Amino acid sequence: MAHRRRFSAFVASESDSHSTILEALQFARDFLRGSCLDERARVKAAIIVEELVSNCLHHGGPNKDIALWLSLEDSGDGVQLHIEDDGGRFDPTQAPEVVGPDPKTGGGVGLAIVAAWASDITYARTNGCNALSMTIT
Repeated sequence: MAHRRRFSAFVASESDSHSTILEALQFARDFLRGSCLDERARVKAAIIVEELVSNCLHHGGPNKDIALWLSLEDSGDGVQLHIEDDGGRFDPTQAPEVVGPDPKTGGGVGLAIVAAWASDITYARTNGCNALSMTIT
């Protein structure tokens, strides 16, 4: 059974989106607890959700009200994750390869983590929204 939920945040600074990220992460953890994934894969899936939601909100555009929809579905041999957001166009499947974390912030490796821990990653831009889908096993 699929679980889908809408989240939103007005993003004027990075701190503005913290509660939305935590809310989406809790939604995912609640779903994952009853999924087919083992404990290790559930932890990876939660990290993927946190990275993707954080990226949507932090990079969707300055001073913008960002809406995103998070869907999780247990397929029996993995979890299908689908996330849509109405932020600026960004195709993570075309992002440059990461050579390491940013020396100043420690960030910049989230998409590499997603690519390493998920499969069947697809992206589309339709009706002004980014749509990213993947499988986590």
